Amino acid sequence: MSLIEMSLSASLFILVVVCFRPLLLHRIPKMTFILLWGVALLRLLVPVSFHSQFSIFTAVNDLGRMFTLQGNIPSTPSSPVTNGETVTLPFITERMVTPNGPLEPSAALSPFMLVWLVGFTLCALSIILPHLRCRKHYRSSLPIKSDFVQKWQQSNPLWRKVQVRQSDLILAPLTYGVFRPVILLPKHIDYTDTEQLRFILAHEYTHIHRLDTLKKWLLAASLCIHWFNPFVWVMYILANRDIELSCDEKVIRTFGESTKPAYARTLVHMEVKKSGLSSMVSYFSKSPIEERIISIMKIKKVSIATMLLAIAIVTGTVTVFATSALDKKETASGDRPVAVAVPALYQGESSTALMPIDLTFTRSDVPQLMDQLHASKYRAVYVDNEMVLRITNDNSIQIRKNNGAGWKKYDTDRVDAKDFANWLFKNDPIPGYSMKELQSRLANGAEVKHIAFENGKEMYIVIDSSGVQIELVQPQKIASVLIDGQRMMITSESHPYVISEQMLKSFYDLLISSDILTKTQAEQDYSKRIQFLKEDDTIFTVTN
Repeated sequence: MSLIEMSLSASLFILVVVCFRPLLLHRIPKMTFILLWGVALLRLLVPVSFHSQFSIFTAVNDLGRMFTLQGNIPSTPSSPVTNGETVTLPFITERMVTPNGPLEPSAALSPFMLVWLVGFTLCALSIILPHLRCRKHYRSSLPIKSDFVQKWQQSNPLWRKVQVRQSDLILAPLTYGVFRPVILLPKHIDYTDTEQLRFILAHEYTHIHRLDTLKKWLLAASLCIHWFNPFVWVMYILANRDIELSCDEKVIRTFGESTKPAYARTLVHMEVKKSGLSSMVSYFSKSPIEERIISIMKIKKVSIATMLLAIAIVTGTVTVFATSALDKKETASGDRPVAVAVPALYQGESSTALMPIDLTFTRSDVPQLMDQLHASKYRAVYVDNEMVLRITNDNSIQIRKNNGAGWKKYDTDRVDAKDFANWLFKNDPIPGYSMKELQSRLANGAEVKHIAFENGKEMYIVIDSSGVQIELVQPQKIASVLIDGQRMMITSESHPYVISEQMLKSFYDLLISSDILTKTQAEQDYSKRIQFLKEDDTIFTVTN
């Protein structure tokens, strides 16, 4: 997933959580929102998506396919040139059109990337520099000599050693450090007020136990990376508030609901003034005081119904809004699903840059080859400098690699026809045949098979009673020749477009060995093609 895709997919999830929050904040445990913000962080920081048929994106894709299949690309069918009663058919290359030239190489650093880097740097510095300044002040703090604090630490052990120190440079208690946490208390606190001190230590120990400082660093990291996304700024503010609210809730549940008034008074007494303190620490009263007081007074005992509601909200929200669209696959007869590998094209990597230079001719352009192919026991043949392929009348795929003598039968994945039609409609710049006709075939039950080869090369094979059509995907423009029963396609590997005599000879050798043309027919047709390419063609350069 790209940065923009990660940011957009997380934005919808954040928006849903923001809408739920005012309705459910005082009805369900505060930890529910901590879990939801954690899922949002995963969407923002981890470029991995999980697919679900219940995802809202699956529903959107299904609706999109319904409309896409109704669309078509108008094409002008090829027709032979007539002269009286004699039909004159052009050579293959007479109908070639110059394809788009190669794409210009992209700049080393795009303008978008430059802007993003500037924003990332400014955002990171605005968070890190104040934190470093505060840490410098924190080093001047002194250990607290208090019997009550020492007894508290002994009765509340943690797997990390916790220091409790005091400083005259802060106005409210805070915790900093992930691996070596420190609780820093203001020097002006009344250390004889054991009830107040007990609430403060319980709150800060909860932060340490839950690794809240690490959570805040991750929130800051997501803010720096996605600084351009306003939804991430909203998440950063609300998630920090919810961390504090969740700690308040934990303290009240630990000491009992009867302590709510006393804890609220402590909270008001310790309210932090806006003094520019670092955001990478956990404050006793970081969030708006009004929201925290209201939340404290509304805390109630958690019931089974409340827990079930919280579980349902987390599960439903994550399943619907935090998962990606499901790549649907064809099922075999009897509704038994076929376990197949999902092609790379269906994971957001499709691009017209992957398509070959497709010089395509219809059946009326190459009638002899098409007729001979239909009369043989094969439905398609293909050759390039790495392999040769043929598809038999029973739709089995045979492949021979690296000039080997033996043919190997290849297994294929089955692809959902609607998914393939949607991809083809968007990504094939020169389909070479009627898109409307192909979409009609797919809508009427044509089967789509997929083969993935080395180096990113792929084939999509459309099969029905009307014939076979093959779509090639080649990141590297390997020279090749294909007849698939509906069209003939020549792919060139370089610009200007080069086709070698050896490539064409290999193609005609394949036609001979597959009993599609006799040796005499192949020699005659080959001689005509080579002569035309060398003397009259303006697109191809023929090499030995």
